[in-house]
Amino acid sequence: MRVYICVDMEGIAGVTTFDETTMGKPDYEHFRRQMHKETSAAVRGAKSAGATHIVVRDGHDTACNLLPSELPEEVLLIRNWSGGLYGMMEGIDDSFDAVVFVGHHAKAGTPNAILKHTMSMRIIDLRVNGLSLPEVGWNALIAGYHGVPIVFVSGDKALCVEAEALFEGVVSCAVKEGFGASALHMHPEKCCQAIEVEVSRALSERSSCKPFVLGDEYCVEIEFNSEEWAHRGQWYPGAQRLDSRTLQYKSTDFLDCLRFFTFVT
Repeated sequence: MRVYICVDMEGIAGVTTFDETTMGKPDYEHFRRQMHKETSAAVRGAKSAGATHIVVRDGHDTACNLLPSELPEEVLLIRNWSGGLYGMMEGIDDSFDAVVFVGHHAKAGTPNAILKHTMSMRIIDLRVNGLSLPEVGWNALIAGYHGVPIVFVSGDKALCVEAEALFEGVVSCAVKEGFGASALHMHPEKCCQAIEVEVSRALSERSSCKPFVLGDEYCVEIEFNSEEWAHRGQWYPGAQRLDSRTLQYKSTDFLDCLRFFTFVT
C-alpha cells in the first residue's frame, strides 16, 4: 500500500495565529515541532494499516518546515517548491492508493475557522463546476486526476466539516474548534494519539473512499480580492473575465485547469 501524506501547518494542534506558522517568528519553532509530531503520528498510523511506501509532502509556506532527521526513517520527504503545476501535491501519481491530509485549514470566508484562506490570501473564492472549494478540495482534484482517493483529514472543526461534505467515506480528526479569532484546543499529545488511530482506521477502511472527480468537464472560477489579479489573468489563453475580480476557465482536461490556476494566481 502506497500512501501520500500532505502536511500543512495552520491546522496543527495549538496553532492560532499566522505568526506561529511563520519561519523566524518567536513561536514558530515550537509549532514546527508539533507539525513533526503530527506527521510522525500519521506515518505510524499508515504503517499499522499496512503501508509499505510513504511519501510526505511539506506543503506549508516555504515547504521547508519538516526536517528529514525529525521524521520516521521509513518516509520519503518532498521539500521546497519545484515551480511545477502540482504545488502541494508534488509527487502524486497513479501508483498511490490513498492520500492523507494533516494540519489543514478551511477555505476563505468560513465562519469560526482558524487561519482560513484558499491557497493564497489574494483569493476570495475558488469554485469548480459551481462548487466552492477549500485547499483540500483543489488538491483532492489533483489526486483524483490520478485516481487516488482522500481517506483522512485533520485540522480545525470547520475544515473537517468541509472535507466530510466533499469526500465520500473520509475520516476526519478535529484538533481544535474556532470561535472568531480564538480557538478551543485539544492537548497536542492527545491530538497525535487520535491522528495515529484515525489514519490507521481510514486506511483500513479505504474501500469506501472514491477519487474526487467532478465530471467530464471542468469550469473553474477564481474570485480575487483585487481587480489587479483578474486584469492580469484575463490574458491567459482561454480565460474569460466574468466581472471586475473573477476569472473563468473551462476544459475537459483538469490538467489544463491546473495550468490555468498556476499561471494566473
